[in-house]
Amino acid sequence: MIKRQVTRLYSYLPSRLRSYSHSQLQLGALWWGQCLLCRHDCQQQALICQQCRDELPQLSHPCTQCAFPLTLDDAHCGRCQRYPQPWQRMRVLADFEPPFSGLIHGLKYHHQTLNGRLLGQLLAQQVSPPYPEVILPVPLHWWRQLRRGYNQAFEIALGVQNVLPILIDNHSLKRRRHTATQTQLTRIQRQKNLHQAFTARSLPYRHVALLDDVITTGSTMKELTQLLHQQGVEVVEVWALCRTLDH
Repeated sequence: MIKRQVTRLYSYLPSRLRSYSHSQLQLGALWWGQCLLCRHDCQQQALICQQCRDELPQLSHPCTQCAFPLTLDDAHCGRCQRYPQPWQRMRVLADFEPPFSGLIHGLKYHHQTLNGRLLGQLLAQQVSPPYPEVILPVPLHWWRQLRRGYNQAFEIALGVQNVLPILIDNHSLKRRRHTATQTQLTRIQRQKNLHQAFTARSLPYRHVALLDDVITTGSTMKELTQLLHQQGVEVVEVWALCRTLDH
C-alpha cells in the first residue's frame, strides 16, 4: 500500500524533475576541482589531489578470495584454501580505516554522493582484465533506499563506470524483505538475517561483479553469489571499497 502511494506521488512530479537523480543534481556542472580530502584545489574535474592520492593506504598482496594480506600476488590464503569462498575473486581497495571510512560514512549517511564517484574511480584503477560483463550493485530494500534517497553501491558503480566502460545493471537483483542492520550482528546472525532476502531476474550474463561499500563477514556476498550461480552465472567477482575480514 505504502509503495503504491509513493509511486503515485512520484508520478505527479514534473517530468523534468523526475529525470534527475539526487546524485545528478548534486554533481551537475558546478564542480570546481576541489580535493574531497584536503579541500585544496586540484586538477580540473579531479576529485582528489595527487598528494592525497599518493598517501592513501593500500592492501599488500591481498588474497584473491578474501583480500587478507599475503606475501605473494595472486595467491590464496590458508583459510581460503581450506574453506573456499563461493565467488571466484575478490577485489578490495583497502582496510576499513581513514580516510576511506570517513568517505564511506559521508556517502551513506550525509548524502555526499561525490564520495561514491571518487571511491568508484579509485576502485576501478585497481581492476585488471578480464573485465566482467556487468556490475551488479548490492540492492537496498526499497523502503531504505527511499529514506536515504539513493543506493550507495550504485553511486560507487557510477564512479567505476567513469573509468571502465562496463554496464551497470541496477534492476536484476532485488532485496525482497527488509532486514535488520548487520552492524551489530554476529556471523551466524548475519547469515540467518540474509537467508532468502534477495531475488534475481533471469540473467543473461556469464561473468559479473557484485559491488558493495564494505565487506565484513561476507554473508551478503555469499547469499548473492549462490543466487547468481543458481541463475547460471559462471564467474562472480566481489568488488568492495573496504573489508574488515580477519582470521
